Order: sequence, then structure tokens, then C-alpha cells
Amino acid sequence: MPQAAIRQYEEEEVLPESQTSSKAPENMQEEARAEQKPVKLSRKEKRERKKNKNQKEGEFYRYTIDKSDPDPWLVKHRFKLIAFVILLVGAIAGNYFYEKHVLDTQTRAYIADPVIGDLYYLDFRLIQDNLRPSEKYRMAKVTDLTGDVVTIKYSSYFYLQEHELGEAIRYGQLRFGRFFQERRHDFKIAELEAMIDSGAITLARRPDGNMLDGNVVIPDKQFESKNKLFIPGKKENAAGEELLKLDGVMNDEQAYKQFSNSAAKSYAPGQVNLAQLYLTGKGVSKDEIEALAILKQAALQAYEPAVLKYTIVCKQVESCTIDDFYQDLVNSGVNIKFSKTATATK
Repeated sequence: MPQAAIRQYEEEEVLPESQTSSKAPENMQEEARAEQKPVKLSRKEKRERKKNKNQKEGEFYRYTIDKSDPDPWLVKHRFKLIAFVILLVGAIAGNYFYEKHVLDTQTRAYIADPVIGDLYYLDFRLIQDNLRPSEKYRMAKVTDLTGDVVTIKYSSYFYLQEHELGEAIRYGQLRFGRFFQERRHDFKIAELEAMIDSGAITLARRPDGNMLDGNVVIPDKQFESKNKLFIPGKKENAAGEELLKLDGVMNDEQAYKQFSNSAAKSYAPGQVNLAQLYLTGKGVSKDEIEALAILKQAALQAYEPAVLKYTIVCKQVESCTIDDFYQDLVNSGVNIKFSKTATATK
């Protein structure tokens, strides 16, 4: 083909530059307007788009752990670590049960051989029904011993949790004069031991010199100065009480002699302590009839503990009549109103 013909063919196929430049901007503007034109979507399509967008964002922030290459040190010592954890858990559990066993043994020992001033933690829901939801735990204090009968007084306050009883001691609440009620409750030692088995008594604690957990557990008024006048029989009674704090048969016999000397001088507290020895059989043969006779001597002096103790012992002796005892007190001019209001049944 001639060269001139070829050039003519190519010129026919290619558009003139002026024509291409005029059409290109128009097409681009139409495409731009088409892209900017909002597309109306249904609610379902909007939710799907939003869901897909959230999934993409979540995939970007997803945290993964590569388990294909664990720490070589952990692989090597994993059995040692497992054994250590098991031993640690076992040690903690063993220590907990050991302390619980020690406290339970201590509680049973204190109940079997009570001392005035002992404190009992009570789950009162097992003692009394129809309590309020907040009335669960209560404290009790041993205030008197008459033979195998233990006289306790309940605290005036209830507690929601058991550990709050210990906090009452640490916060010095027992120093308040009305922390414990005036009403007395008498229990035999066997009954108190049964209360341990039922869970009514959860813990028994014994103060050391009126101190427990570094705090005083008696009312402040008991520290006030008392009458220091000479009273016949008081010295002997104090000596007998100190001997009873020591263990041993010889000490019990010496205490019996001191209380006998105190009672011979008509000292009412000494007479009550002597009667207590006859009731327990410490230092002397057990004799409830003799104990009643000695208690009556102290009661006729209007000594309240003697009146209360006589009432407790008289209920255990068939030949004793409590009405005759009250009549003898009235004839002697003793006011027995306090004994009727302070004494309570279980």
C-alpha cells in the first residue's frame, strides 16, 4: 500500500485533539456526579453495612495468643509448678482445719471447767426462735458458779456476723456497764457441752487478768476504789481465792481452811466460797446439805449471791423447799425482790 494511503487511514481512525478534549471533561463530570449522588438504602441494608464495619474493626483489634511456641521454661518445670500449687493449697487448708481443731478443743476444755469471767460466742438462732434477720450472734459471760450449774448473762446486743463479736472486744465495748443484761440464765455443764455439739456455742474464750486481745473486758466501774475498812474474814477469803487459782489437791485443802476461817467470822463472801467447795468436792467431801446450810447463813445477811445460789441448789435437792427459804428471809427482814427479778429460767 502506498505510504500516503496509510497515513490517510490512521488519520481517519484517530479523533481530532479538539474533539477528545471537549468530550473528556463532560464524561468525568457525569461520573463524579454519579459517585457523589447518595444511594437510598433500606434499614436492613444499613444494619448489614454497620455490622460488617464493626466486624472489620474488631478483627483489626483482636488479640491472639500464639500457642505454637510455649515458653520452654514452663514446659520444663510445669510439673514442679503444679506440685507447688497443690502443696500450697494443702498447707493453707491444713492450717485452717488445725486452728479450728485447736479452738474447738480449747472451747470444750473451758466449758468442762468453767471460770467466772469466761466469754462464750453464741449462734443465738439455735437457742431462740422468731428472731429478726439481723439478730444472729450474741455474746455471753459466766457470772457465777454453783456446783455444776453455770450462770451466764447474755449481751444486750445482737450481731449480724460472728467476727463482730471479736471486734466488740477489740473496740472496748465490754467496758460499758450495761453491755451484759442483768437477767441470769442457769445451765448445767452437760447442757453447755450439748450446745457445743449443736453449734449454739461456737467459741469459748478466757480473759487473762481481765484482759483479752489487749483490751479490758470488765466495766470501768469495777476499777473504782472500794471501801478499805477492815472487815473480819475478808483477808482469809482473799487468801483462799488465790489458792484456788493454783492447781493441786494441797492448794484446795488450804483454800478450804482459809474459807472455813472466813466463814467462822460470818464474812458472807467467804461463806459462799466455802459452800462452793462443798458443792464441787474440792478440798472436802461433797455435801449439798451442808452447802445449803452455809448459803443460808450468808443469805440471812442479805448477801445477794448467797440468795441466788441457794435457789439454784435447792431446786436440785428434794428435801429443800424454796418457799420456806423465802419465808425465813422475810422474817429476818431481808428484801428478796432482787432474787426474783434477777433469776431467770432458760
